[in-house]
Amino acid sequence: MRHQTKQKFRSRTAMLRSPEITPVCHYNRQNRRTVSNSVFELVLITVTALWLVSCLKNISTTPWSWLSLPAVLIGAALLPAVIRGEKPAAISLNPDKIGYSLKLLAITSLVLFPIAFGGLLLLRSLGTSFPLIPIIEKGSWVNWILYQFMYVAVAEEIFFRRYMLGNLLQLETKLSIRNPGLWQWITVGISAAAFALAHVILLDNLLSVLTFFPALVMGWLFVRTRSLLAPVLFHGLANSFYAITAMILV
Repeated sequence: MRHQTKQKFRSRTAMLRSPEITPVCHYNRQNRRTVSNSVFELVLITVTALWLVSCLKNISTTPWSWLSLPAVLIGAALLPAVIRGEKPAAISLNPDKIGYSLKLLAITSLVLFPIAFGGLLLLRSLGTSFPLIPIIEKGSWVNWILYQFMYVAVAEEIFFRRYMLGNLLQLETKLSIRNPGLWQWITVGISAAAFALAHVILLDNLLSVLTFFPALVMGWLFVRTRSLLAPVLFHGLANSFYAITAMILV
């Protein structure tokens, strides 16, 4: 009996020392290291990009200063791949889902914009001033709207949705997430919080935290379509809708 017990103990010990088990442990350690590196990269790139944009905003007086924010955000989103010697990922227009993206965009806009308009009407009836009304010179509306779509929306969506949210979503398999749906909402919330924090810092206005809510919508559109088309268009439409509505109601 003792001999059988010792033999079982030795066989179990041999199994623990077996090279077949070692790769699993090594994989887990490597996985944790990969996750830590990814999170560190995201934080470092985000902090550096926001610091650069803030500095350029305060010191730049050149005619090309309006391109500083888009250039920095797009460059920051592409830089990690360039440093690693990898080919930068595509911008995720996902041509197979153009029709679905436009349909989802139309439904989302038809539902949310009337709600936003009602909220602005309520603010006016209560005598509350509208937050973050853009200052647009007379006769420059077209240029301002084009800038919102072609530069601001594109650059911010590439950084906050394609780079930040996209990388957070990829951590799902590395972290062995058991509830992918919950993880998607967590990542959308993280990217939206970073988006709102960036606007608070850059605009130096605490009310900019309200950008968290449209950022949730843009993150949701990205997750549903896995394309930047709907988020970019919604971003530009939301900025233009708010600016035009606020100026009319004021």
